[in-house]
Formats: sequence, C-alpha cells, structure tokens
Amino acid sequence: MASYYYLTAQLPSIFPNLQPPMSFKAFKELALRSLSKKDAQILENLSLEPPREEKSTGSAYLDKWYDFERSLRIALEQVRSAKLKWEAPISYNERVLLSSAFTPVQIARTAASIQNPLEAETFLDNARFQAADTVRGAENFSSDGIFAYAVKLLLRERASRFETEKGREEYSSIYNSILDAEK
Repeated sequence: MASYYYLTAQLPSIFPNLQPPMSFKAFKELALRSLSKKDAQILENLSLEPPREEKSTGSAYLDKWYDFERSLRIALEQVRSAKLKWEAPISYNERVLLSSAFTPVQIARTAASIQNPLEAETFLDNARFQAADTVRGAENFSSDGIFAYAVKLLLRERASRFETEKGREEYSSIYNSILDAEK
C-alpha cells in the first residue's frame, strides 16, 4: 500500500525517554487521511488499556500488543497483591495467559521491586515501548507499523504528563490514608 509507505515516511522518529514528537491528535488527523476504512476504525478505537477479556481488534499487531499488555497488567496485579498479602481473583484463562508470559511476569516483578513509583512507571513504560517494537516485527510500512507507531506515541504522551512533585504528594497522601486505615 503506497499510502501507508508515504504516511510512515512522513512520521517523525519516536524514542523512549524523550518527549513525543507530535500529539496523538495530530498523528490521528494525519493518519486518517491515508488509512483504509477498516484501519481507520481500528485506530479510532485504539487504547493503551486492553479489555480484560481477549477480543479481536481486527489487527494482528494490536491483538498481540493487547495480549502482552493484558499479561503485564495481570502479572502486576498478582505481584502487587502478593506483596500486600491480598488475594487477587484470577480466571482460568488469565492463568493460562500468564503461564505463557514469562517476560511480562519478569517485568512485573522487577517493577514491583523498584521503591520509587515514578521510576517504576518509567521502567514499565520503557518495557512497553520495547514490546511495541518487538511485537511488530519488521513490518514498518503497513497497518502494523502505523499501529505500532500509534501505541508508542500514546505511551510517550502518557509519560510526558507525569509530574514528579504532584505524584509525590499524591503518593504520600494515599500512603498516609492506608496507614491511618490500619490503625
């Protein structure tokens, strides 16, 4: 598809730990001019948060990305629950998903061991950014390449909104309310 090649060639490079080169809104306006109706609809529905239950998006790339993200979120839930000695309900299908998800489980364990919440989120974002490329494979000039770029752009946009001081205040507030509740 020549239009996808042309679109991809126009996109600025995107890197982990740097500000996003453009807003997701600007990217979407540019991309929607070149995408097929099916791919445009998929892009419109794109989110960093996958549905809890597996559901096809219409894109092989996004289905794989959502499998990774779903595995990571379930692993984080399990690791954090165990750390707090809470029980987190998990379905049979989620257990099957986790049993084949070595990398997300390792990522979750590492993130849970990081004491600073901002550093843990940065670690998770970098792991997600790397996974977005890994899941894509070598296809740059296709819908998979466009969707991978969109996911990475959303990740960078999300990370750029972190405010260290505000986060520290919120963390302290939540932490203190938990301590007060245990008294």
